[in-house]
Amino acid sequence: MTMTKQYKRRNIFIKKELQGKLIFGYFLFVTGGCLFFIILLGYFSADTLTISYTNSDLQLGRTPLMLLKSILTAHWIFIVLGAVFITIAAMLITHRIAGPLFRFEKTLTKMLKKDLSDVIHLRYRDEGKELARQINTFNRDLSETFKKLTIHTEAVKTLLEQADTESSTLPEDHKKEMKAILWNIEENNKKIQTICSSYTLRDE
Repeated sequence: MTMTKQYKRRNIFIKKELQGKLIFGYFLFVTGGCLFFIILLGYFSADTLTISYTNSDLQLGRTPLMLLKSILTAHWIFIVLGAVFITIAAMLITHRIAGPLFRFEKTLTKMLKKDLSDVIHLRYRDEGKELARQINTFNRDLSETFKKLTIHTEAVKTLLEQADTESSTLPEDHKKEMKAILWNIEENNKKIQTICSSYTLRDE
């Protein structure tokens, strides 16, 4: 059973709502971290002055405000590019979570419809490989169980036919009682066969 099959997903946003929340959360986390350190730097440099020399203009001001102004003026393009980079990186990271979650939901939906034939294949860097392995193992083992049940019901059916033939040699007063017992066994065996045949099993 291989769960590291390589394939390309065409959809970047597999689960838009989940990925949107995660990307926004990553963005807020990084932005909040940057703001925290800016505030921390401003707090420790609040009692200092900074001299700035720009375009032959000498400026004097409190260090936090001067640094913030200089950073925004000189590096705004890098801040924008950094925000774009964070968004793209968060999208790629969330894809490794949203992709497996989509596959789990799809497989579990099939399982609820009695289809055990699906096999979950995840990419090398996807999360949830252990859960995928457990679901695949469950489907495989349950398929094997239903196959064995089908074999046993066929064996019971054959034995019932033999017993029905043998019951003809019984005395007349026991024959009717034996026929009723065999009929009940056959009906319950048919119900088991119906349950087994209602499942789509996994072929190895």
